[in-house]
Amino acid sequence: MRSLPARLWRSLVRPRGLRTHPFHHASRRSRSSESGVALIVVVTSIVVMTTVVAEMAFGARVRFLLSGHQAEEAQAYWLARTGVNIYRLILTGNYQLKQSSTMQSIGEATGINMGDALWQAVPFLSSGLMRMVFVSGGATDDVEEGEVEQIRRTGTVSEEVAEESREKSRFSDKGFLDFDGDFTAEITDEERKVNVNAFATRSASATLQENATAQALYGLMSGLENDQWFYDRNIDRWEIISNLADWVDADTTRCGLQGGYEDDLYNRLEDPYLSKNAAFDTKEEIRLVAGWEGEVFDRYEDQLTVWGSGKINVNTADREMLVGLLRAYASTSDDLGNTMVDLMEQYAMVTSFQSTSDFMSYLESQGIQVSDELKNMITTSSSVFTVTSMGVVGDTAVTITAVLDYTSSALGSTKYWRVD
Repeated sequence: MRSLPARLWRSLVRPRGLRTHPFHHASRRSRSSESGVALIVVVTSIVVMTTVVAEMAFGARVRFLLSGHQAEEAQAYWLARTGVNIYRLILTGNYQLKQSSTMQSIGEATGINMGDALWQAVPFLSSGLMRMVFVSGGATDDVEEGEVEQIRRTGTVSEEVAEESREKSRFSDKGFLDFDGDFTAEITDEERKVNVNAFATRSASATLQENATAQALYGLMSGLENDQWFYDRNIDRWEIISNLADWVDADTTRCGLQGGYEDDLYNRLEDPYLSKNAAFDTKEEIRLVAGWEGEVFDRYEDQLTVWGSGKINVNTADREMLVGLLRAYASTSDDLGNTMVDLMEQYAMVTSFQSTSDFMSYLESQGIQVSDELKNMITTSSSVFTVTSMGVVGDTAVTITAVLDYTSSALGSTKYWRVD
């Protein structure tokens, strides 16, 4: 048999168009698939690593900012403490003046009540005010009016004055006012208000209307404007005053005209509770008393306190309180009460009341017949004070509210302390 031509033989052995063995195609597809998987793994790894790095960077940034904020908060807190401590020093000096018989004699001769003279001389202070005085050397006449207005508005001074006040002092390498941030502080006395805790010592044998604290409260809540306000809300003033007394007295019987069990007022609430039968710990606790939950408390909050002797300082009480006392103990009209307070303010520009007898005599000299019970409700000196001090560093502010009692000690005692 003739042998087939080589070309024909090759065509029979390997069909036309077939370049490689099928095994070679499978190998190529396998390598291509492996390359795609590797690319996906690489891209995924990059994405994950980028996310992790970004998260770490963000966390580090947050921790950095948080640590900076905490540092500013700590600085602001101690600046606020500075304001409180300065007032502690002032109040200690004020106590010493009050205890000195020599200074009392000088006060009587000059018409100055030494019991309140020192703290009333500094009702407000700030680092801005201190910087201004430090830079001016005490000569405030040279201080620009804009600087004074800025201190009143913000408690700070211009950066030029602040930088000058930070210069080194003659006593140390660091200036007295060389610190970042500022503080502002103010002081008020608690004896200018009605102390509702005085109900705790109320005589059970006497009616509520005979109680001095209740009379002062009712006088404060009386007058034409108040009459209309309570009438519009259908609120009985003696009833809500009796609720205050029931909250702090020791028994469980209501002292109001309706009588009954004290806790009946609170048992029917959605979340019932019992009356405390003990003194208020804070002024906000008054909101728990029936009738004092909302508008009434908001209206009289600034005239109420839970600290102090229970007597009202006629030298520091505001106009509303003084008119209320005259309503309660002298049965004066609003017009006559306001006229009398105008005369008292003019009197205070010259001198101050040295004693309760001095105040009573003054009213009698003006033709006002006052109940003798008023003498047991008033005082002419304060011993318990609220200091509110705020420290500011950067965008961080910390406020301290402290109630300080200087009744029996030059060092004083802290009755309340709150940091916001």
